[in-house]
Amino acid sequence: MKTPTEEMDVLNSAAAIGVILGSAWFAAVPEPTSVNKETVSVSYMTDVHNKEWDLSLTKDKSAIDVSYQSKPTRFYGLRYGASAMLNAQGTDMFGPGIGKTIDVKGFDMTLFIYPSYSVIKGDDRVRSLSGRFNFRTTFDVMYRLNAKTKLGIGLMHISNGGYKEPNQGLEAVRLTLGRDF
Repeated sequence: MKTPTEEMDVLNSAAAIGVILGSAWFAAVPEPTSVNKETVSVSYMTDVHNKEWDLSLTKDKSAIDVSYQSKPTRFYGLRYGASAMLNAQGTDMFGPGIGKTIDVKGFDMTLFIYPSYSVIKGDDRVRSLSGRFNFRTTFDVMYRLNAKTKLGIGLMHISNGGYKEPNQGLEAVRLTLGRDF
């Protein structure tokens, strides 16, 4: 059982702050994008701590993420979805998600939170997350190339929310290609 001090540490974690700010964002921002379609995206990510900044899939800190996002619902325009991530060392994470997309002058801005089951393999820095259950938060800014295709850049944060030590987390830069249906 955690002491009251340990409970406060969980509330002060980056993941807790991200969830709180994300929840406020869901409720406070304008209504979702007028594009009322489902989206399938493929993202290439590289760990921001990768000092070589090599975008090849053979590098230890590269990852691919495939996600599905539903049409916006009537409830605050929230979208539900699912995502699966695999890195070059064989670590994978998959899980459902909830998020929101808003339209800002031709750009889609999407924030999604995915509670994820993780299988961690190799000499991977993600081991520092120390648990099979993690939260992945993604934020993408995407430009619409045409009515169905969008291209963007974003950030991803993975953390176990502080429920288990160590919890150093991982941040990655994302390049994303999306297709609306």
